[in-house]
Amino acid sequence: MNERGIVDVLGGTAVLGRTIGDGLELADAVGRGLPRRSLERVKEAMGLTDREVARTVGLSQKSIGRLRRTRRSALGPVVSDRLYRMAALYALAERVLEGREAAREWLRSPQVGLNRRVPLELLGTEAGARIVEELLGRIEHGVLA
Repeated sequence: MNERGIVDVLGGTAVLGRTIGDGLELADAVGRGLPRRSLERVKEAMGLTDREVARTVGLSQKSIGRLRRTRRSALGPVVSDRLYRMAALYALAERVLEGREAAREWLRSPQVGLNRRVPLELLGTEAGARIVEELLGRIEHGVLA
């Protein structure tokens, strides 16, 4: 995966509070808990609603609202990991499809390579995310998708 693209989607140095130089540093940041502002940055980058973000990271919409009002600055490691997964797949889609709008549209549209399922709806689980990642890999390499 492209760590630089993932870090950018998560909010970059300004949000993460430090420069992330490699995958291990990113894994450590996710394990410690990403800043709650990363949630907003991913939501904004992907053009998602609170409902879509909540469903994908496994929180209720009320919990998302509470996170905005709380002084607690870090998300828990489980939510951080799910947010990382969203950012990673969005960064991959943006690279493969060569643009933000193309990635956003693709993630929200039924895909033949997923039996007409919508990629965004599969990102809530690791198994679903891997299937989406595999499809993007096939697209990237010109294999029928």
